[in-house]
Parts: sequence; C-alpha cells; structure tokens
Amino acid sequence: MRVLQIVTSLAVGGAQRHLVELLPGLREFADIDLVYFRDHDLRPEFEACVERIAHIPMAGPFGAVRLPRLAALIRRGRYALVHTHLLRADMYGALAARAVGVRAIVSTKHNIEARLESSSARALHALATRPTRRTIAISEAVAGWTNQQLGVPRDRIEVIRYGLDSGPFSGLDRAAARRELGIGADVPLVLCPARLDPQKRHDVLLRAFAQVRRKLGNAQLLCAGETQLGGPAYRAGLLQLTDDLDLRDAVRWLGVRADIPNLMAAADLVVLASDWEGLGLVVMEAAMASRPVVATAVGGVPEIVEHNQTGVLTPQGDAQALASALTATLLDSERRLRLGSAARRHAAETFDLEGMRAATRALYATVIRDAAA
Repeated sequence: MRVLQIVTSLAVGGAQRHLVELLPGLREFADIDLVYFRDHDLRPEFEACVERIAHIPMAGPFGAVRLPRLAALIRRGRYALVHTHLLRADMYGALAARAVGVRAIVSTKHNIEARLESSSARALHALATRPTRRTIAISEAVAGWTNQQLGVPRDRIEVIRYGLDSGPFSGLDRAAARRELGIGADVPLVLCPARLDPQKRHDVLLRAFAQVRRKLGNAQLLCAGETQLGGPAYRAGLLQLTDDLDLRDAVRWLGVRADIPNLMAAADLVVLASDWEGLGLVVMEAAMASRPVVATAVGGVPEIVEHNQTGVLTPQGDAQALASALTATLLDSERRLRLGSAARRHAAETFDLEGMRAATRALYATVIRDAAA
C-alpha cells in the first residue's frame, strides 16, 4: 500500500519538524511518498524517511495551474490515502486527490491560521477541502478552531498531539554549550527559537527584553530562526527595532539552526511571545530539555504549560507582563530549576512519539476502510 504526504513547504518550522518525526513510524504501515510546493531547507531530512520525493512549484498566485500535474502524480502513484499539511497543500491536495478518485484524504491542522480570518477565505478553503474525510488537530485549541471557524464537524476531527524523541534533549552540557557560543557561565541567557514572522511577535519580545536589561544589564537574548512569511522587510524592521532599543550588543540573530537542543542547554529559559500557536513545538522541546518557558497564553500553549508549575504564561501582546515574568524567572535560579524539572517530567509523560505514530496509523486504517465502504 502507498500513502502520499503533501506539504506546502520544507522550510524549518514546527509542522515540518513534526512530519520528520512522524514519517518513520508510518513506514511499517505503507510506502510513503512526499510532494512539496516550496522551500528546500529540510529536503535531505525528508529524503531519509520517504520512498520518493517530488517538488511541484505550486506556491504563489499561479500555483493552481499545476493542479493537473499534481493530479497526474497522484493517479500514477495509485495511493490508498493522501495526507495534507498546511493551507495550500490542504486545498490543492484535496482537489487533486478527489479529481483522480482518491477518497481517503486526511488533513493535519498544525496551527490557528490568521490567514483564514476573513469569511471569504474560510469559504474558499472549505469548498476546496470538502473532499477531506478526517482532520487531525494537534491540540484541543486547534480542534475547536477547526470546528467553529472552518465548519468541520467535530466527529470528523481527531486530536493527535505532537510526540517528541527525548534522545536529543538528554545529557545536555550547559557549560560546553555556552563555551561553543562564547557566552560566560554567569550571563543570564534567554532563547527564542521561532521564525522571524509576525505571528511570533519578536517586536513585543524585544520591547520586553529592553526592560529586562534595565534590571539585568548583562542579559543576552538568542533568536534562532529565519523569516518565511514576513520576508526581508520584516526582518530588517526587527533589526532596526533592536538598534532603536539599544539592544545591538544584547541580541544575537542566529538564523536557522540545527542544534536547538544545544541552544536550550546553554539557555536559562526559553521564551515564546506569539499571538497564536497551534500547540508550540518549541515549548515542548524546552520541557524535554528541562528548561522553563515564559510564553503567551494563546492557542494550545496552555494545554502543555501549567502556569507557575512547568512554566509561566503571560497575556498576548503585553510587553510589560512578559518583561516582569522574564526578569523574575531569571533572578530566581531555584525556581528555574523547579519549573524545568517539572516540565521535563510532564514532557516525558505526555509527548509520546510512538503514541502519536500509532494513533496516526490507526486513523489511516479507519479512513481507508470507510472510503472503501
């Protein structure tokens, strides 16, 4: 049996990293192929865990002209099931699969999408994805949004949370990680591993960190990630804001990094200032690394961060509250250790990689059986 995964982008992001973790556990169920529309960053990682991979450039305003090409690929592949990820792949994948007679279509919703705020955008998405039989939501928050905003019946939505391999986050060496970065042992260090896109609200974080520096003059902020949706102009605006806030010597823009566990080992805490999150993969990774998180209480984040037990939650868009939470957590090493240890225990119990894979295989079997009925 063959299954096709379709994803909009192979840029570094939570949805893509989740898919890399998921696919090895699906290969015992079927041969897995993959199609993507743009960005080649993670192609080597995906080549290692699928049978065949193809790039069809369907991004941009004229991507739909290649729908016949996608449909022809699906027809040739004789796929038992098509599984789509991210908005454009959801739409084009459902249309192309149904056009060639594939009835077993699954979509994973990885986020609460601001791009579907308008009623016209939601209507277009609903029309294009009508052939999708089941939707996987990565959190209860995403499930509720998918039901209420996209109109998908609740009985066609299944919550399957991300799972994580704990291996890369075990046995981390804080001192070695700091030496590699050239950061002293006593420097208060905050890590933000997030794309440089408007959703992630680095502008709020920078304004908050400027307040942190007034209390902790040697504090440093590491920002690991690159822009996808924001573009060069958005990135340039963040760099300008860094200068305007006199943070040039306090903030390091690291770009895309493949060593997130080591960066977390070096950091005292991890921060996420997002306006919305489906779940927050970096929050889960921080917990695996025994690092406390200071994050905005949006989307699925409160489902995995218990306030003042495994991390600290702050209101969306509130730079003052974020600054206060960061400062208080950086100043209290015993509290950081307690929060980090509790987060690690919670992560080990909750972010079950094999459970995620098994639940996805079971859903595939159900969808294929129902489609054949």
